[in-house]
Amino acid sequence: MKRIPELVAPWWSYSKAMVAASFGADAVYVWVPFTSLRMRQNKIKDFTELGRTIDDLHNLDKMAYLTMNIFPRNQDIKIFEQVLERVLDLKPDAIIFSDPGTYNLIKKYSWNIKLHLSTQTSMLNYESIKFRYDLGVSRVVLARELHISEIAEIKQRIPEMELEVFAHGAMCMSYSGRCLLGEFLAARDGNKWDCPHVCRYKYKVYIQEERRPEQKYEILWDEEWSYILSSKDLCTIHRLEEIVPYVDWLKIEWRSKWEFYVGAAVRAYRHALDAIANSSEINPDIINLVNEIPHRTYRDGFILNPRWTVAEPQTEVSSMTVDTAWPMWGRKYFWLILPQSIEIDGKTYFQMIPKENIKRWDEFKFISKTDIWNIKIIDFLDEYQKNIETINCNMKKVFVQLDKHIEGYTILYI
Repeated sequence: MKRIPELVAPWWSYSKAMVAASFGADAVYVWVPFTSLRMRQNKIKDFTELGRTIDDLHNLDKMAYLTMNIFPRNQDIKIFEQVLERVLDLKPDAIIFSDPGTYNLIKKYSWNIKLHLSTQTSMLNYESIKFRYDLGVSRVVLARELHISEIAEIKQRIPEMELEVFAHGAMCMSYSGRCLLGEFLAARDGNKWDCPHVCRYKYKVYIQEERRPEQKYEILWDEEWSYILSSKDLCTIHRLEEIVPYVDWLKIEWRSKWEFYVGAAVRAYRHALDAIANSSEINPDIINLVNEIPHRTYRDGFILNPRWTVAEPQTEVSSMTVDTAWPMWGRKYFWLILPQSIEIDGKTYFQMIPKENIKRWDEFKFISKTDIWNIKIIDFLDEYQKNIETINCNMKKVFVQLDKHIEGYTILYI
């Protein structure tokens, strides 16, 4: 069996963490209140639920990394320290940090916790990484600007350091995520916990010629708007074999996505990595899940395109062209099956989170750990375990009987 990197995925809520773990992530990076760059989207606001998430990930033999990677200002230091005291008792597997001051605080409270350096620190060369390794950092999340040849040299020079790279998802137009646009345009600091994604806004853009100031020419990307700051999405799934020899962890990125995106992206990359490890055949239907989820046009980023050639026309990733790209506001309807179930008259009914209206005998696809299957709804029960004809998104709790055996955190979709 070939050596392959581990797979790490983000969360936004308890259910998304469980979906990521169930579909094949080896670790989940967890946002911590007031200390993470993604606090605004974090659905878990208290330490009790944070602890429950970490415990349940450990029960699934998965790792939980706490993301505490803000660049704090003076007024944030005391908050960071208070949060740090609380979260260390939850027994995370590592802390992801950015700022040297927060490094000092983490070391003040724990010499044993593993430290991962965030991509926010723009690690671009082996001397910088050696400096961090000598400080006790065990893993570096490399800057997205690095080419695979540069990563290979870093690994050769510092083999003891774990290297993590982004493999899929949203990209930032700023240098390794450091952004001032949000603070300037929306008074929200992306270097702390409040990125407003202004690079993904739609803009009206005009050019004006010096001698004819009365004439303005509008620049359009589509029929109405310009997307001058918005990057394409990263996708390396068809070129993983070029990357896996030199890295220890592959990271999937998503922002404000739902469970279907989580399950589909993790499942596709898990399948590709396992196929590489076992020299087995790749199932194109599973790999194609990356096309089922909403995305911009895919590119394989800097990691496989050196900076000095990136301005030249790039080859599209196989099977992923402008025509296959979804707009970010596109929807894919899905329903999440939870592990909770009840038995009535020898029939098993699983609890479902309803997203849209469903009636008996409706058919769906679902993602399993081995394949993509078709499945059919046989029966419904409401929260009082009484038969009903249909379910809708306003129901808080429903139970469904299906025509195939499933496990918890299965995703049905159309």
